[in-house]
Amino acid sequence: MKRWPLQQAWFWERAPFFRLLLPLIAGILLYDNIISSLNYTPILLLAITAGISFAIASLMPSQKTVFWYLRFGTLHIALISAAWLLCYHNDVRQDERYFNQSKSLAYIARITTPPVEKEKTWKLKTEVIGTTDGTGSTTGDAFVYIYKNKLPLLFSQGDTIIVPAKWQTIQTRGNPFEFDYAAYCNRHNIYFQQFLASDEVVLYNTASQKDISWVQRLHNKTVGILEQYIKDEKVAGLMQAMLVGEEANLDADIRQAYTETGIIHIIAISGSHISFFFIIIAFLLGWIKHKKWKWVKYIAAIPLVWLYVAMSGAPPSAVRAALMFSILGIGFALGKQSHSLNHLFATAFILLCAEPMWLYAIGFQLSFIAVLSLILFYRPIYKWHVPVNRIARLLWQVAAASIAAEVLVAPLVVYYFHLFPLSFIVANVAAYLFMGLALIAGMLLVACSAIQPVAAAIGEGITYIVSVFNKWVYTLQEFNPLSFSFLQINMVELLLLYLIITGVAIYAMQQKKVALYTALLSAIIFLVSLNINEWNALHQQRLIVYNMGKTNHIELIQGKRYSVLHTDTSLDERKKNYVLKPAHTGYSAWRKGNIVKNDIVHINGKTVLILNNKPATNEPFQIDCVIINYKADAEDLQNIKTAFSPQQIVLGNNIPRNQTSALVEQTQHIGINLWAVSRKGAFVL
Repeated sequence: MKRWPLQQAWFWERAPFFRLLLPLIAGILLYDNIISSLNYTPILLLAITAGISFAIASLMPSQKTVFWYLRFGTLHIALISAAWLLCYHNDVRQDERYFNQSKSLAYIARITTPPVEKEKTWKLKTEVIGTTDGTGSTTGDAFVYIYKNKLPLLFSQGDTIIVPAKWQTIQTRGNPFEFDYAAYCNRHNIYFQQFLASDEVVLYNTASQKDISWVQRLHNKTVGILEQYIKDEKVAGLMQAMLVGEEANLDADIRQAYTETGIIHIIAISGSHISFFFIIIAFLLGWIKHKKWKWVKYIAAIPLVWLYVAMSGAPPSAVRAALMFSILGIGFALGKQSHSLNHLFATAFILLCAEPMWLYAIGFQLSFIAVLSLILFYRPIYKWHVPVNRIARLLWQVAAASIAAEVLVAPLVVYYFHLFPLSFIVANVAAYLFMGLALIAGMLLVACSAIQPVAAAIGEGITYIVSVFNKWVYTLQEFNPLSFSFLQINMVELLLLYLIITGVAIYAMQQKKVALYTALLSAIIFLVSLNINEWNALHQQRLIVYNMGKTNHIELIQGKRYSVLHTDTSLDERKKNYVLKPAHTGYSAWRKGNIVKNDIVHINGKTVLILNNKPATNEPFQIDCVIINYKADAEDLQNIKTAFSPQQIVLGNNIPRNQTSALVEQTQHIGINLWAVSRKGAFVL
């Protein structure tokens, strides 16, 4: 094996897992985009052939260029094919036992997580384990929603229930720029759901404690302790999320405030939690002084860290952090020199081999990019200024880490969350101190839960500390300009931003002019793209009928402003904003325009009529599009067609889904072009 000074080696020679990670990612992307056009057997044969060819080429003389290209090509083909095969085996749809392939009238399903309370339903995540007619074992996860009907839920985690075969494909509501919930579920191997009345679900078997894993029981017990001794629901929900990753009770306003101030990462269990957890373990083992036995701290911490990750539900960010800690810990215990970049790429490689669809998880991407940014930029930024005072030096270390992480994380945050927190440095310094204090207090509360007076006192202390910190976060949230919460970049612009950052960083560290020229060219293209987007936004005209529950909301977008044409005032504003904010951000039209009260709107050369009641058909005239805002029937649709001869009729959400389906079938026979928002998603003209 050749030896060289590490500072003179190529980047991929010092971090060989980087070369393995790229083809693995390429194979995952290949599977996700062209799965239907490929078969398993040819890909398997390709992987085997490429692997054998690589092994043969590796035995050939390395000096010849042709063999170098052969090794390079066959290795990448083998890895891409292997990644495709991994995705295939992780896809539940490829399993012959997948319940969707069964024709049973009813299924036996096990509730795998604690039920989550929604406004009108209880959400149950279930694992289908069989059929009632004995046609064989089945498998697959699905969601079951049970309507409340003012009755308490009779089921709990671990119970087995019988549900009818009323499966519906999980679909998005089709609103502009809305989060693709269907794709999110699909990448977690969940494709179906059903909505049932309480009397349509039968309890098959009640779970005992032994039916629930001891890790899950420990998780549930911790959540219960926090609920028992922290009386403030918002504080309890935040502590549950921070300590054991239980986000079901996390308040939406708190989540938004933490997101807009750039400290949402302290809620998701990730590297900072694992590091702090190790600090506690190291402190407890502080009596080990001799260097010869320091490895014991790392070996003892590894299983405890994984136990903590399992208790938190094993989210991608926590698993990534625990795996990287394990690799580093074993390396330190063996006295091996560490190379952080290679460890990071190795961790990502192992995780994606275990669960390929984690590539699309925002948490996985953010945690990986944050650690990568810290490795690359922390030391150069810290060297800008080294305070003499110990406390000032500690605060500067936290601030430098915050700046370093933000270098590569910021573009991704803008791309996914459309915001940039200006106060992230100040917020992160305080957040890390708060997180440490909150985690210690939470662990003490769990440890002292058997002593009720002590636990109650700790719970009161946690409530006070968290409440004070939350008030400070809300105050800090107000300093962020409103426009910084509606930022929008596309994938090309995201890549250009990373090219700019990479070019500037390489030039600053290695003085390579080519990198600077690349950054300047990327910046010019980026600015041109932003100007084109701005011109398009200023000249746009759109009419949107949103798919928003059982109500209608219609908006007119002109330039960079929106006007509400019709809305349901009884609908909660937070629910409206959940649907409207992505559209306003995506269209760069988040400023409110003039009030429009007309029922007839002219847009892009077309005339649109909004009907809130049955039309008076004695004065027919030509209309291009009719939007129905009342409970119409087939006769109404026929009268509208006769009176206005519209090219398009849009049916809002006022009508129940079963009646909508009947209307769609009836209108197909009489030649009416009907767009049912509840079935096709939002209508955009």
